[in-house]
Amino acid sequence: MTGRVGITMFALVVLFCLLTPMLSAYDPHLPDLERALVPPSLDHWLGTDQLGRDLLTRTATAGRTSLLFALTITAVTTVIGTLFGTTAGLAGGMPDRLLRFAATVALALPGLTLALALAGALPPGYVTVLAALVPLGWVNCGLVAHTATRRVASSDYVLAVRAIGASPLYLLRRTIGPHIAGPILTVATADFARTLIAVTSLSFLGIGLPPPDTDWGGMVSEATPLLVAAPRLAIVPALALAITGLAVALVVDARQEPGSGAG
Repeated sequence: MTGRVGITMFALVVLFCLLTPMLSAYDPHLPDLERALVPPSLDHWLGTDQLGRDLLTRTATAGRTSLLFALTITAVTTVIGTLFGTTAGLAGGMPDRLLRFAATVALALPGLTLALALAGALPPGYVTVLAALVPLGWVNCGLVAHTATRRVASSDYVLAVRAIGASPLYLLRRTIGPHIAGPILTVATADFARTLIAVTSLSFLGIGLPPPDTDWGGMVSEATPLLVAAPRLAIVPALALAITGLAVALVVDARQEPGSGAG
């Protein structure tokens, strides 16, 4: 039940982010100083920001950027983690030791800490965020793939297939892959939520996306000086982020329940 609620909530957020900019008559980036800080009305359902941009349209556009960027990073880290984890689980030896070393480094140097260090060397933008979150972002998925691969690889069926000379690629595609897809999908969903929070946090700190692109974190950062005069400018994108995070958390919790097929 919670999984369906989470999926429904997330689908509504995605539809809002995709359709609103297409249907809106307002440019999310074009200033209109004559309409700056207009309160909510029939023309502007959530009002306008300090530059006269429609807040509803801008929130949807920023959400589309946040979701797409977080999804891209998650896809990259999931692919890297799955390949490295399954290789280490099957081969052991040096790949296994490298995975454990990467896990130790990831625990000692979280992505946000690395991003703050990179901010002094790289300008704010996509490259900085990717450089901060991708190099160690795959480790969590890699550990799950490693554990699941070792568990499946020790089963009698896989041992029999290996005994008749099946190649590692065949093992991964035909025997091991289908059995580890569930755990990897679960950890990828959780990683997406963490990545979304990390991306928006970096934008809030000024390390994120360069203008005119923005995400929910960038919108909150822009609204910080106006928290007293116009709190809705920060509340609306923060609420959108909270709803998205809650939706993903409900999906992850549902997949982790016994009998969900996540284990």
